[in-house]
Amino acid sequence: GDDFKSGQTKLKSVLVDFLVSAGIKPVSIVSYNHLGNNDGKNLSAPQQFRSKEISKSNVVDDMVASNNILYKPDEHPDHCVVIKYVPYVGDSKRAMDEYTSQIMLGGHNTLIIHNHCED
Repeated sequence: GDDFKSGQTKLKSVLVDFLVSAGIKPVSIVSYNHLGNNDGKNLSAPQQFRSKEISKSNVVDDMVASNNILYKPDEHPDHCVVIKYVPYVGDSKRAMDEYTSQIMLGGHNTLIIHNHCED
C-alpha cells in the first residue's frame, strides 16, 4: 500500500502543481484505476486500498495547502480515487483521470487522461 509516487501519483502531483502554480483552481479530481496483477488483488482489500487512497489524497492536499490565494481555509477540491481488481488485464494498469478546474469568467475546464501501462 505504500506509494513512493513513481507513476500515476507522480503525474497527479506534477499536473496539480502546474495548475495551482498557474493560478488555475482544480475543483474536482477523480481517478479510476483497474489492475489485474497482485497489486490489483491486494488493493481490493479495504485496508490496503485505504493506505493507497491516503497517499494519493495527500498529493492534492499538499498542493492546496501551499496556496492560500486560490483556496480559502478548509476548502479543497472534491477528490475521489477508485481502484478495482480486474484479473483479465494481467500486468497492465488502466487509469482514467479527470481534472476539472475553474477558469476565468466563471468557466470550467476538464482535462481527461487515459493511461494504459504495464504495472
